Amino acid sequence: MTKSLIIFMVALIVVAIPFIIHESNDGVEALLLSDSTIGNYQSATCKISLSEFYFKNMSQDIDFYYNNNNYADVNCFGKITGVDKVRDGYVISVGTNSSANIILQSFIWLTLLFIIPKKKNKKKLSILPVFILPVIITLQFIGESRFYRNNNILFDNIINLENYYFILTFLNILLLSAFINEVIKDRFDNLINYLPFIFLVTGTYTGNNLNIYFIFGALLGLHDIINSLKNSEKKIFNYVDYAYFTFSIIWLNSKSSADYFFDTDKLRGFVNSSSTLVSEFYWVVMFYLFVRGLISLFNETIDKLDFSKIKTNFLITGSLIVGFGYLGSINPFINFFNMIFFGQNKRGMKVFTSIEGNTWRGFSPSAESIGEVFGFIILFYLIYLIDKKGTFKTYDFLLFIPIFYGLYRSNNFAVILSTSLLFLYILFKNYSSLGLRKRINSKYVILSISVLIVLISFFFVQNDYEYLSTELIYEATLHQDFFSSDNSYKNYLSVEQKMIERDLKTLLSLDDNYLKASSSYMMLVNIFTQSFNIPLVPNIVSVFSIIAFYINRTEMWGIFIAKYDPDIISGIFGYGPLQMNEYLYKHNIRLDVPVYEQNALFLPHSSLLDILIFFGLAGISFLIFLLFRIFKDQVGIKSNIKYILVFLVVNLLKSDSILYLNSFILLLFAYSLTKYWDTAEIKK
Repeated sequence: MTKSLIIFMVALIVVAIPFIIHESNDGVEALLLSDSTIGNYQSATCKISLSEFYFKNMSQDIDFYYNNNNYADVNCFGKITGVDKVRDGYVISVGTNSSANIILQSFIWLTLLFIIPKKKNKKKLSILPVFILPVIITLQFIGESRFYRNNNILFDNIINLENYYFILTFLNILLLSAFINEVIKDRFDNLINYLPFIFLVTGTYTGNNLNIYFIFGALLGLHDIINSLKNSEKKIFNYVDYAYFTFSIIWLNSKSSADYFFDTDKLRGFVNSSSTLVSEFYWVVMFYLFVRGLISLFNETIDKLDFSKIKTNFLITGSLIVGFGYLGSINPFINFFNMIFFGQNKRGMKVFTSIEGNTWRGFSPSAESIGEVFGFIILFYLIYLIDKKGTFKTYDFLLFIPIFYGLYRSNNFAVILSTSLLFLYILFKNYSSLGLRKRINSKYVILSISVLIVLISFFFVQNDYEYLSTELIYEATLHQDFFSSDNSYKNYLSVEQKMIERDLKTLLSLDDNYLKASSSYMMLVNIFTQSFNIPLVPNIVSVFSIIAFYINRTEMWGIFIAKYDPDIISGIFGYGPLQMNEYLYKHNIRLDVPVYEQNALFLPHSSLLDILIFFGLAGISFLIFLLFRIFKDQVGIKSNIKYILVFLVVNLLKSDSILYLNSFILLLFAYSLTKYWDTAEIKK
């Protein structure tokens, strides 16, 4: 613990130094900020360090917000680059050059890696991937030039030996890869036990569309390929690899020439910002290497899993997220440094009120994903106690207090409900092994479940089936760019009348609306209005409409249907991994939402729909087959770990968590646990 604390303090000092350094003899001093002195800061840009400003103004009762200026020159790093008054407060712009961020943040996170204890077994890692990976990553800066041009004053996309920006970028990634390669050699077997900390240190480089875990996974993927080439007994590629290669050829061959641009928003570090061929090639290759690298890591180290250690690390991580999240919400200075130190892909909340949005934003891109993390920790701990005969310790109880509070403040009702139900089910299922046989009568369990079913059934019958079955298609119709009137209410009435008449085909023929409709909407209308019906069997569109209503996804899925406009090839094979541009910008719609929400990022709000965008119907079919195989293999196995995967899969149906890198890693980890739980000799 002492060693970890020392390393953590060293990392804090490293991140603070650039914001302390300043020229003390330049005659420019920090002043108390007010309306009369704001001009001094605007004229003395890059002269006053953040630390000078902070210590001069820390006693003032003024609303400050420190904004990171990633476009600033390297000479302005850590300095005040501007001050603006916004309403009753001030926005202080602080220079944080994107290229310098890669150097600073890499140093911080590599320093934190030393917290992981060494193991006796040293992993043999080739030096070759260290030189291959920087070449691949440099392609991103070429393919996503629009993103980097907007975020870095030094950016230059001219490819020649005099382009020092590309040379510096290549060297940065080369040194990062070399250090990772060296540091993890004697820590490889222990990495899995410190996996929980990816939710605290999220690892996204400020001002860049890069994430250190994505780089780390891709590096391991290259190592796995090279090791397979050296090992004649090991297959280099399997049928899934060949399927992915086939998909890749189709994605790249069918790439459109449209210049769509996505600023990445809260997905930064794990999504393509541009729609160029080079950028898509980069993400297709890197995603494959990343997934392959993680799977190889989990396969090789799952039997080194120390349940006591990883359980404690999950509890510590959850508690620290709540702690630093709270501090960042009440102190703008800490809020600013949380972004840099932990590599947040979006700034944390400025106030600690749930109505302002995702309470833990910054440490998590969405309320759904952070809720799933807290729920995972709770269920994982329970299963650890049951399956691995773990012991409940006093400090565990203390660490659980902020975790339960974090789950509550995530405002994720679906996760709270699913966590509670699975927690109770696992308890009842294993009550004898927990010594609860005498305390819990099975009759009461059956009675409780029966009452719950009756209550749920009563809730369903209180709603009109015809209303529920049409609500999704109705919502999708509202968001299509139908009719030419600028009066939203008039358009609403026109759509409503046709919905009452269930005459959507006539609606499409009016004003050439069929030309404005998305291909997915046209398909659903054809299914919904078909003349052939099987008695007592509901229409498939109606089924999805009812599900969407009860999980509060009618509006978001309606917007998805209105926006999702693939051609036949893209509908079958998708647009490619982490490609959101065509979905977001290809098809014009008219959002039937309040004005203040019209510029918001409208994601599908279902990881199943995200997979449909990326991998098409073929990808969905493979996923269903894979889940069937997983749960079929679990039949007859007494362990409870399968409920972890059930928990994640159920919640992924109504959240976009698969779009967030750390949640994606958690899903792969849960899959590996399910696969090896009862077969591997896992350390207790």
